[in-house]
This record gives sequence, C-alpha cells and structure tokens, in this order.
Amino acid sequence: MKNRETGKVVEVTAQGTARVLIQRKKWCDHCPSKNACNPPEEGKMFTVEVENPIGAKEGDIVEIGIARGAVALASFWAYLVPALLFLIGIAIGFSLLSKYIEVIPKEFLGLITGIILLLASFLILRIVNNKLKKNKTFRPEIIGICSDN
Repeated sequence: MKNRETGKVVEVTAQGTARVLIQRKKWCDHCPSKNACNPPEEGKMFTVEVENPIGAKEGDIVEIGIARGAVALASFWAYLVPALLFLIGIAIGFSLLSKYIEVIPKEFLGLITGIILLLASFLILRIVNNKLKKNKTFRPEIIGICSDN
C-alpha cells in the first residue's frame, strides 16, 4: 500500500519522469519526504517530479504515491536518528567525559555533548538525504491514471 495523492500531469520528460501539479495539503508539514517535493504554503498548487512507470501523458489526471516502507525509513532518519544521537551525546558527556573534564559541571557537559551530536546528526541526515534522492524507491511515482483530459 502507498501514500497517495492525485494531480494533473503538466509535463513528461525523456528520462521517464513526469511533473505533476498537485495541491498542497496540511499533512505535508508532517511528511518526512517533504524535502523531495518542496511544497509551498498550504492550499497552493505546486509541481513535483515523479517517476512515470505507466507512461502517463500530459493532461492525464493521475494518482501518485510513495511506498509506506520508504516513508517509514525516511521518518526513522528524520526523527529518530537526531533524537538518539542527542541522547547518546548527553549520556557520553554526563558519564564519560565528566570523568576527564572536571572544571565543567557534568550536566552542562552532557548538554553540550548532546547538542554537538545533534548538530552532527543534521550533517548525517543531509548526506543520507542526498543518497536517498537518487534512489527511485524513495521517490514518488505515478501508480494509476484516473482520467484523460
């Protein structure tokens, strides 16, 4: 099963993709894949480039989707990894580094180490995001044609 949205094909490319015009929904704010779409303000129309494995043509009303597994994995990277690295940083600073650095209170040292690892997680996420963008599994695709214009 896939997360789905409908839109109108406004352009078909030679690379097997299509640009689909869709209306931004409120739940776009919570979508872990929103960086792939770069949606505008709620209610506005925007285009997203999607895979076109079924050969939809310009003017077709299509249903697009992304695999739930891809959304779950993107959510893991976007939410869980930064939180885990922040907590690991706190633990390292509080318990391990505080033994070697005695001039800084261990609570503050834990906080600083947590923030440093949180910032490092954003760098890791950027690298992972660039790799996932190239993987077709993590890109939305046309999964059906609703009607022709």
